[in-house]
Amino acid sequence: MKLVCLGDSLTYGYGVPRRDCWVSLAVARTGHTLVNRGLNGDTAGGMLSRFGRDVLDEKPDRVLLMGGANDIIFGGSDAPARSALAAMAHQAAANRIRPMIGLPPPVYAEGIPEPWLALTDYKRLLPVFSAYRDWLVRFAGTFGFQTVNFAVPGLLPPEGRAHYLDGLHPDREGHRLMAEAVTAALPPLRV
Repeated sequence: MKLVCLGDSLTYGYGVPRRDCWVSLAVARTGHTLVNRGLNGDTAGGMLSRFGRDVLDEKPDRVLLMGGANDIIFGGSDAPARSALAAMAHQAAANRIRPMIGLPPPVYAEGIPEPWLALTDYKRLLPVFSAYRDWLVRFAGTFGFQTVNFAVPGLLPPEGRAHYLDGLHPDREGHRLMAEAVTAALPPLRV
């Protein structure tokens, strides 16, 4: 099975070696072909703009969509992310590619690096991140799309903060936990 993982820095693996990113770890664990199409700093709109090249042209069986945090950080709202994510999921389904919706791990506002705090008030946005995650669950449920919950016990408060490089990006252990989540969501490899 071929799965394209389309997303932002959480998919790319910001701050960890490529071999330690959850996508790479899941390949090693499942034997499936996983293609990492994460792009640091990308928005859901950016993901939508490259959807044809990064997903449709790859002709995968499935696509895992996880993005929207940067839309919230840069714009203060999850509305653009909702629209773009819904469009990508429906385009995938229309092209016989099974969409999977990634439910992101928590954001820890107290861990955000000082320079990033000049962009936005992360504490004020915590309810927006939470509302977006809740919307993703409702959206996936409404259309029967599978979810992959990356808010796994080892990344949840209070101990989860220890597995972050900053308040947004998991460290190597965090990526290992994320790989476990996606591995559990994928079917066994047929030989």
